[in-house]
Amino acid sequence: MGNSKQRAGRNLIVQGSILAIASIIVRLIGIVYRIPLTNIVGNEGMGYYGFAFEVYQILVILSTNAIPVAVSKLTAARVARHEYKNAQAIFRCSIIFAAVLSGTLALFTFVGARWISMVMFGGITEVAPALRVLAPTVLVCAVMGVFRGYTQGLGNMAPTAFSQVVEQLFNAVVSVAAAAILISRGAAFGAAGGTLGTFMGAVSSLVFLYLVYSSYRLQLARRMKKDPTKKLLENNTIYRMIGLTVIPLVLTSTIYQISSLLDSALFSNILKIIGYQSSFISSLYGIYSSKYQLLINLPLGITSALTVAMMPGIAGAIALNRYEQVREQMDTVIRLTMLIAVPCAVGVAVMGGPIMQMLFRDATTLPGRMLIVGAVTIIFYALSTLTSTILQASNHMRVPVINAAISLGIHIVFTVVLLAFADLHIFALIYGNIVFSFSMCVLNLRSLAKLVNYQLDIVKMAGSPVAASAVMGAVTYFVYRGCLYLIHSNTISTLVAVLVAVVAYAALMVITHGVTEEELYAFPKGDAIVRFLYRMHLL
Repeated sequence: MGNSKQRAGRNLIVQGSILAIASIIVRLIGIVYRIPLTNIVGNEGMGYYGFAFEVYQILVILSTNAIPVAVSKLTAARVARHEYKNAQAIFRCSIIFAAVLSGTLALFTFVGARWISMVMFGGITEVAPALRVLAPTVLVCAVMGVFRGYTQGLGNMAPTAFSQVVEQLFNAVVSVAAAAILISRGAAFGAAGGTLGTFMGAVSSLVFLYLVYSSYRLQLARRMKKDPTKKLLENNTIYRMIGLTVIPLVLTSTIYQISSLLDSALFSNILKIIGYQSSFISSLYGIYSSKYQLLINLPLGITSALTVAMMPGIAGAIALNRYEQVREQMDTVIRLTMLIAVPCAVGVAVMGGPIMQMLFRDATTLPGRMLIVGAVTIIFYALSTLTSTILQASNHMRVPVINAAISLGIHIVFTVVLLAFADLHIFALIYGNIVFSFSMCVLNLRSLAKLVNYQLDIVKMAGSPVAASAVMGAVTYFVYRGCLYLIHSNTISTLVAVLVAVVAYAALMVITHGVTEEELYAFPKGDAIVRFLYRMHLL
């Protein structure tokens, strides 16, 4: 039993690591291409780009985001029972389900882009061209999500990871090239050019995933031939299963994303009522969406990879009534999340301003101050997303929806008051996000304690990362200031400070036994890591 737990934990870490590495690569590519894109279209164009993406994210959530998780969950449960024919039937019906739903939304968006821009963003119709380009992407992403979810349900995260990298590479090249070509027609068309890369990236990823699926066919055919299942699921039953799984996931994700869409709508409309100009509003939101959120979302992408990797394991364990294994996986993924999220939050708070200056040549103090205030949301969003996934994987599908709705109500009231009466402009959105994510954490943890009988030991999970990150933050700050004083180069000073931060945090966690030798062995290449630490006399 002990060995099976270790294997399950190791597999979770390995599969999570595959997705995490891909997520890091994807987000680094995102940072790299956003630099020339921002320089080409400017803050105003990035504002239109950001507004269009808020609508697009809602459409993707309604038709796409829940599909991989739902297909993964349903497939994993059937594969755990060796029902390969039923797993294949779920895949086939999911393709039809996703195509019909996303195709309808894509058509509505394309036709109504100008109307959506008028209603949502206080008459800023310059958002419409970018929104029209993004509309067909919704359909492509939905079908792509089914392929990703199916391979995840089979326990293989590699196709998803590689397809994400392929998607982002095409996205980067096409976005910059199209923006450079179309910017001569104005900032709105420059933003539309930037969104064209999103479409082409999705198409390339879908082609890649189809080729991967084609290579699986012989193996899948052999499995289905040996499948002893006598009770095959009917299509109507499968569609009902998909709907019952997707709807709670969609509602939770929609509430998460709708908070961002409402932020953009409230921000643009309230500031316009107060008397700010449209170009200033778009420029300010452009800084928020293309610079602030870019850095905040980098570590969140890594922690999200762990939640994706966790879903099939928990769903399969529940299908076989192995509840002790479920709790083991919960412990593992929450601890890994804290090991990543806490130092990232501290690092972003300390080094956010210098990183902005290095990436975007933006020496103004506003982006740095935004990151100092908002860095804590990295921890809260990572933990709230993770706990929502745990509840849904444990078949408590409606609970995160209710918790998210309550948090959204608190968030809206708080944000409106700050925007209308405190004159905090962009900082109102940041404080509102802190309140939303913190509220989700508290409510989800209460639900886990009540429904799953899982008590989070916050000291055990986060004590060591918090202590080590605090020391790391202080060391990083003084290293940066010292290098800057000696060599007068922000770029070199920032790179040196970030490298020191990584080494300092890792060393502190090992020296203080914040991470144990047994846990290190569970990581990919764990043997090599342990041997290296012994050579360095850190173990």
